[in-house]
Amino acid sequence: MKNYRRGRLTKKILVIIVILIGIAYFNRVKIIQKIVSLGTQSPIVNIDKQSNQKTENEQLSDLNFSGQSVVPVNDNQPTFTADDLKSSNSGWQKLSNLDWLGRPQVANALLNKKLMPPAQKYKARERLTVKTPGYHAIKTGTNQTDWLYNRSHLIGYQFTGLNNESKNLITGTRQLNADSRKDAQSMVTFETEVADYLKQSGNHYVRYQVEPIYRNVELVPRGVHMMGQSIDDDNVKFNVYIFNVQDGWKINYLNGAATQLNQ
Repeated sequence: MKNYRRGRLTKKILVIIVILIGIAYFNRVKIIQKIVSLGTQSPIVNIDKQSNQKTENEQLSDLNFSGQSVVPVNDNQPTFTADDLKSSNSGWQKLSNLDWLGRPQVANALLNKKLMPPAQKYKARERLTVKTPGYHAIKTGTNQTDWLYNRSHLIGYQFTGLNNESKNLITGTRQLNADSRKDAQSMVTFETEVADYLKQSGNHYVRYQVEPIYRNVELVPRGVHMMGQSIDDDNVKFNVYIFNVQDGWKINYLNGAATQLNQ
């Protein structure tokens, strides 16, 4: 009888443990962020990292915005390898899986005119419905485009027609995505440069890479690292980091909350 009762008790304990593990898994983002919020500077470190030398992306994540939205990386020279720049006579795109926090990762492509959606499809583009990590619908003005955040494509829609794909969409400010102010640069600046080049000829190819840069377990990227290089010529060539900021607003990158600063 004792063994029977002990067995039933053991089963109950195991069931409870499984339930608790399940709850912890589905609430892992909130739990980790709660732990981080108890510290002052998100004191989470990679315990598997043995070297003190920071990677390029770690160095970029440490950068703080000081008024210049776009800064060159590696003297604006792309770091694609010879294999990266091989042409296959057909374009392609490759998206990375979401990480354990549900955040998009690096996106790569070999862009070509043949991949670009026709004009009629571009005009009839469907409304975005994906809720990107850290997204909040925050108005900054009265116009239709006056929103703090866009759901920003890594591989722009105009290049491949990919739209409602969670692996390809991040929470980006309007200033990061498409800054319309005079002489301002943003993601659309470099996307337009690439698109104009591709439209010139069906024989034009551009190796392209866009990577959101996160700081620790924050849901909203601190910025975006973009590289582009045309194949067989140097008409397109850039390597830049674009800050995910909005003038006049303070962003909590941990969860996407934002407050307007006193003007």
